[in-house]
Amino acid sequence: MITLIMESLKTFTDPQKKMLVSFYNLPPVKVKLTKIERDQIWNDFKKQKSLHKFEYLNELVPAVFSQMSRAITNNKKIQPAVFSECVYSQAIADKYQLSIFENYMEHQVKKLDLKNQKFGEISELVVRYLFQSTDGQRVLVQAGSGGAVDCAYISYEDNYLTKIELKEPYARTSTPDLPKYSEDGYLVSSEKFEKKHPQYKSMIEEQIQKELNIFKHIGSNVSNFSAESIASAISGSYKEDKFADFYCTEDAEGFIIILPVIDVHKWATLEGELRPTGRNSYKVWTPIKLIQTLESVDAEIIGQRVRVHMSKLEPRKARGGENISGLKITPLFWVRIENVTFDGEFRIFSLNKVMQHISDVTAKIKFGNLNYQQICNHYLGSV
Repeated sequence: MITLIMESLKTFTDPQKKMLVSFYNLPPVKVKLTKIERDQIWNDFKKQKSLHKFEYLNELVPAVFSQMSRAITNNKKIQPAVFSECVYSQAIADKYQLSIFENYMEHQVKKLDLKNQKFGEISELVVRYLFQSTDGQRVLVQAGSGGAVDCAYISYEDNYLTKIELKEPYARTSTPDLPKYSEDGYLVSSEKFEKKHPQYKSMIEEQIQKELNIFKHIGSNVSNFSAESIASAISGSYKEDKFADFYCTEDAEGFIIILPVIDVHKWATLEGELRPTGRNSYKVWTPIKLIQTLESVDAEIIGQRVRVHMSKLEPRKARGGENISGLKITPLFWVRIENVTFDGEFRIFSLNKVMQHISDVTAKIKFGNLNYQQICNHYLGSV
């Protein structure tokens, strides 16, 4: 029999214990595409959206090939982390010998009904891809809902289900937009934000107490958070519908591993980050600051018309793509390229077409140089 040597394992649920035992009692499995290989595929694909040179992926990692096919069909971009999620799911499937692959993205019904199973509060899962054993007793679901966990492993023979969050060795939790600040630039919170994202309340309160001014930090991120507020943000990110039993990532040599979420602090460096100019942008809500910014780059403003020399602007690429999507006035303000008129060395656009990046906040998990055997030995004893 297998002896569990962690004292803290006593705090794990029975499904979590079963998963740890089964996973680390199986031979180690490497991911089929390294991070370098995944990045190369992503870079090649975003430059030229064609499946011709990537047909081998349909056999190697069919979920990756499916994502690329859908990106072409729907004219959408793919984020590189999606490739990693698909590769990690495939590695778990390989480890458990789940040789049957089913693409639920091609189904009309994309939900797996679990109402007749004794799996706690889970009644159904929204499915992207499903991997199962030939006898149907073991199933891995790669889920597709943005507000839910990434994966679920189901063992019908041992009657348990565990939820798995797929993470690259350096990854973020959720990254919500922060409430809009006023013309003075001081960070604010709101009841609506704290209700929707309670895990970040402590991180935001710390910076409000320090009187953080967003305008004074444009071009640099804020990272001076307490360990307690970061831990609260990470643990709070995987509750309720987003609850996860395990993180799944790869070690330094590419072996797939799982780590209990409650043990993440033992295996990773945890960091907090507030980005004054985050990922998303909206119509300008600090018009006075915008005018001041335009004046600082010697823009000519007549009514709504803005005329500025091209040397004062920087090209902005679309996220996940190569095409120029806009022109940056500063890291805070930008305008979409279709709203810009070219006039020799000058660029002309309307004030009401300028966009403003909103601040966001996240917690980061840096797993570092993990070692499969070390982790295996940590959780399992001898047979």
